[in-house]
Amino acid sequence: LVSRITPPRTSNQNTDLFGDALVFLVRNETLIDANVPGRLFLDLGADNSSDISALKQKLSVYFDDVDKLLCPGTTGDICNKYSRDRSVQAVCEATGDTQRITVQSLQTNVPMIGDIHRQAALDSELETLRKATESAPYLVWRENADGTPIWVNAAYHSAVQRVLGPDAAASWPLPRIFTALERKSHCRVSLKQHDSDDIDWFECHQVPLGDGTLFTAFDANSAVRAEVQLKDFMQTLTKTFAQLTTGLAIFDRSRNIALFNPALTELTKLPVEFLASRPSLVEFLDKLRENRMMPEPKDYQAWRKSLAALEAAAVDGSYSENWSLPGNLTYRVTGRPHPDGAIAFLFEDISAEISLTRHFRRELETSQSMLDNLEDATVLFSANGQLLQSNRAYRSLWSVDPDAVLAEIDVVDASRTWLEKTLPTPVWGDFRQYAQDQNDRLEWSASASLRDGRQMECKFIPMAGGGTQVIFRLQTSADASDIEMLKAI
Repeated sequence: LVSRITPPRTSNQNTDLFGDALVFLVRNETLIDANVPGRLFLDLGADNSSDISALKQKLSVYFDDVDKLLCPGTTGDICNKYSRDRSVQAVCEATGDTQRITVQSLQTNVPMIGDIHRQAALDSELETLRKATESAPYLVWRENADGTPIWVNAAYHSAVQRVLGPDAAASWPLPRIFTALERKSHCRVSLKQHDSDDIDWFECHQVPLGDGTLFTAFDANSAVRAEVQLKDFMQTLTKTFAQLTTGLAIFDRSRNIALFNPALTELTKLPVEFLASRPSLVEFLDKLRENRMMPEPKDYQAWRKSLAALEAAAVDGSYSENWSLPGNLTYRVTGRPHPDGAIAFLFEDISAEISLTRHFRRELETSQSMLDNLEDATVLFSANGQLLQSNRAYRSLWSVDPDAVLAEIDVVDASRTWLEKTLPTPVWGDFRQYAQDQNDRLEWSASASLRDGRQMECKFIPMAGGGTQVIFRLQTSADASDIEMLKAI
């Protein structure tokens, strides 16, 4: 139900408050009759002009406490009220169970021809405003000083039906559905729908208007859902960050820390209070230096200049260094760009990884030294046939250096080298089959002759994990004579 009452000064169609008085007869809360100007007054936009609610709705635009005006008391009582701007007077006289309400204008000026044209323009503009408010998808209503709605648009009328049910919108004045509305310029309010658990959210705005207040309420369901999703996402993100073992520090575009996780405080030993104060990137790195949680620079001035280079590298996403710290600690620090000019630094403790790598490297060096100390040429192949290690004697015997070749060397490449430097023999083909066979293998030996006439004994030994070790032993003159004697026997 939308109130469409014309203000006191109207065109020739609405001469009610400028000409004859409006007269209404009410009996037992029922409108039983009205004079011609009164009928014209009620017919302006009302769905049921003979209903007492229509009369209350029309009069509430001008007068406060309309219910008291229509119920003056016993026979002979007279109730006299003035409109809010005191330009209209209403008089209610009681006779038995019947009330006679007379509404008349207190303005006696007769409009001139210029006023008529001016009033026609105002009426056209007013009609446009009425249609705009009626078709507006958001709620608009006006309340008087005691909070009673005295004017509403169609959206508000529909909201009353959704919240309180269809019967609540059958009489005037309509109920106030925003009962918890705070008296401030902007607030967010929720309304529970009638016979449903669904909740609608509204962004409400209010401005003073005369003795009352004009309200607007916009649908905020999408905004609330987005905020809830963002809150849930941030909670998930916070829990994920809290469980990370990698320290995370995100600096905003002004280079103040905006986000950090507990692992950062554990790795850097920086107080939570300091990080919560949102220090700048320079202050953050200075604090790390004071706590000896970053490499000590040789020159402090050069260190200060290097901060700019560090920041630029992080923005480009190219900063990644290992920081060797006291106490055998090693941190991998990585800088990554983030949207809107922010940068993130990741602190990862790789001390165990570095220690393991160093230990593994020492074992390799020890193993290589042991192999190099052997007089016999030795080479090791993995289960998939790749050459893993060779000793100094092997490199000297075959005049190759596998470590100097970028490409990987396998059993085929190695046996091809051996074939080129020995007399034709089926040993190398047998070796290739032996290296590729993963079934139960036994150690075996064979002899081969180098092209320079030297003889050598080749021993093929299976290794754990499917690998193969090959040992080449050059025969001395004494070894050759022993072999000849054995052949003669």
